[in-house]
Amino acid sequence: MSTIHEIAERTKLSIGTVSIVLNGRGDEMRISKKTQQRILEAARGIGYIPNVSARRLRQSNARNIPSIATFWPSDLAPDLLGRFFLGAQSSILEQEFEFEMTIQPYKREQLHRIKEICDQGSYHGAILTGISAQEQRYLEEQPLSVPCVLFNRLSAGFSCAYVDTYEIGRKSAELFAARGHKKVGTIVPDYLVKSENNLRFRGFVESCAKLGLELEERHVQAAPMTMEGGNAAARKIVEGGGGLPTAMFFPIGIMAVAALPVFHKAGIRIPDRMEILTYGDHDSEKYSVPSLSTVKLPVEEMADACIRLVMGRILDPAAPPKSIVFETPFIFRESCGGFGYEI
Repeated sequence: MSTIHEIAERTKLSIGTVSIVLNGRGDEMRISKKTQQRILEAARGIGYIPNVSARRLRQSNARNIPSIATFWPSDLAPDLLGRFFLGAQSSILEQEFEFEMTIQPYKREQLHRIKEICDQGSYHGAILTGISAQEQRYLEEQPLSVPCVLFNRLSAGFSCAYVDTYEIGRKSAELFAARGHKKVGTIVPDYLVKSENNLRFRGFVESCAKLGLELEERHVQAAPMTMEGGNAAARKIVEGGGGLPTAMFFPIGIMAVAALPVFHKAGIRIPDRMEILTYGDHDSEKYSVPSLSTVKLPVEEMADACIRLVMGRILDPAAPPKSIVFETPFIFRESCGGFGYEI
């Protein structure tokens, strides 16, 4: 079994120094960041991962309120953030848990910075949102030193709250087929096309092929994940000539909202001439004209689950990881007629 003595031998540092760092008191005792990182790397090298969060909670001079960091990538849809924290606060309002939460923005390919922040012992637990497949592999190879939960990512090594993203694309295509459409299209964030986590886009494209739905290349537009991007992509489809699709799937709802004025100016009546289905269920989709039918992403419920999962790991570090999968129901509004068929 790995011991503090072995770490001290590997780093050629005193047992006292190693113990201080592994107990999360390196900053308090003014041990340099370089030395702290050296000790933590040696600990991970022999499979010794100190539970900094649990030790801080046990210290008499530490606050008893757990501190949770939610790491939010800078390119993730900003409208998700409000919904996430609306769900995260429910456990406090219900007086089930008391905790502090901090939002920690980060840039892609900078997970080493997340590790540095967590290794400093500033937080008892972490929730990671929007991570790429590459970033997830990095985390699985080099775990954080505090309990970690993944938002909307499936993992065997971490607790997670997620939805079946491939199914979202699949059942969207099945809905269009059931509605009698033959020619369909999609406007998708460019990052989603390039990402390994492109399952809802892939699920839609592959299911269209299986169902015999025509998805022409010019009717598949990739654009920045902004309202401007959605508007510009819609103009390309409208101005591209030839027959237009009679149904459009938008994996990001705000891009559909921005596309509506383009279709309106072109005289394309929604849903009579073109039906629209989105993914997300943000407020803008509810109050657009026409209101948009959607596949619901239950952000609030998933955020609440993330809090419960990370608090469970903080209070019981030996507990095994848990995975919670959420349903993604259709919510039918004006853009997809009054259709009530469930898939």
